[in-house]
Amino acid sequence: MRWLAGLFLVAHGLVHLAIWLPRPDAKAPFDVGRSPFAGEVRRLAAALAIASAAVLGLGGLGVLVAAPWWIPVTVAGAGISAALLLLTFNPWWLIGLGINAAIIVLALQQG
Repeated sequence: MRWLAGLFLVAHGLVHLAIWLPRPDAKAPFDVGRSPFAGEVRRLAAALAIASAAVLGLGGLGVLVAAPWWIPVTVAGAGISAALLLLTFNPWWLIGLGINAAIIVLALQQG
């Protein structure tokens, strides 16, 4: 089960890179570089995506090697991810917010 959890965290982090780093296609249903609250946030969103991917990846590695520091790192990564989703909010991100909430709750239960 540890392997699945660790690999899931790494994959969840990589999804951020796949969504926020490429330039959006003109046919995309929404622009991931725009915030309904702050307008154009492409650079900030890309920075948060990179940070989220790095921290979630590190948390996943920590889970895989059973390192004692994986819990705070994973919670931080999910928090960064949630901040990114809220910044660029779209109803499609509700599932991502749910995933991040589940990651935080499950990680904190292990502590």
